[in-house]
Amino acid sequence: MTHATPLFPAAGRAGLAELVWTAPGGAAPRAIGVVPLLLGDAVAVALPWAYEEQARAAAASPSAAIVLSEPRLGAPGWEPVAGIGRLLLVEDGEGEVFGAQLLEQEVRKHPPARALCGSLLLRREHWWYLPRLVLVLEPQRVVPVGPREGPQDAVLAVDDDGLQLATVRVADWDADPVDVAGGPDAHGPAVLVGQEVSTPDAERWTVHVTSGRYADGRLQDVQRPPTRELEAVPGLRARVRRQRDLERSCVRALRTAGHG
Repeated sequence: MTHATPLFPAAGRAGLAELVWTAPGGAAPRAIGVVPLLLGDAVAVALPWAYEEQARAAAASPSAAIVLSEPRLGAPGWEPVAGIGRLLLVEDGEGEVFGAQLLEQEVRKHPPARALCGSLLLRREHWWYLPRLVLVLEPQRVVPVGPREGPQDAVLAVDDDGLQLATVRVADWDADPVDVAGGPDAHGPAVLVGQEVSTPDAERWTVHVTSGRYADGRLQDVQRPPTRELEAVPGLRARVRRQRDLERSCVRALRTAGHG
């Protein structure tokens, strides 16, 4: 990657991003929220092994994107931009790549990671959190996008012979079809991706995906997420349960793949 594009410095300053990829069989693209990281001269994300299915699907996609549209948790100088291309999957089953090159960035950018790997003692206790599925973007296009400025804004990703992206404004999330303003000149299966996050701790993080078919400024055949609201403040039991669920999922995936 050349640093002449704005993607590399913007990813270094961003705290959150959207990872979007096309799905086979004419299905709507898929999307998750991620922490953008820098691996050498490339932009990457590092998913815990609990997200193995998503990581492998994204790596198999012919068109994927890391979208920097979320200004919250960003450092000064952040700017909205997206890189579109292919993803190279690095199976870091021992956590060596993550520990040597990405851990410090994630701890700095993503406060919840500090409770799992913010010290040497925590890393030993939560060994399963260090192995990662690292997705490295090989960008073919770098395109500007707008910043999302509130709950009416979302990233629209349309699969029209590859991903076409824009930050759009939704007039009424409950309408069918859903009218959007600022969409690309494209048509096909599509998703609207939005995020809500508690700042500055990022303990609560809701990524919502609304899917359908997009054309002429409208999303039709709408499939809605369970919620678009920021999750409630978790109690102690919910926090413990969430961490145990993550640990079990990571350990199971690692052992199935022959690690751990």
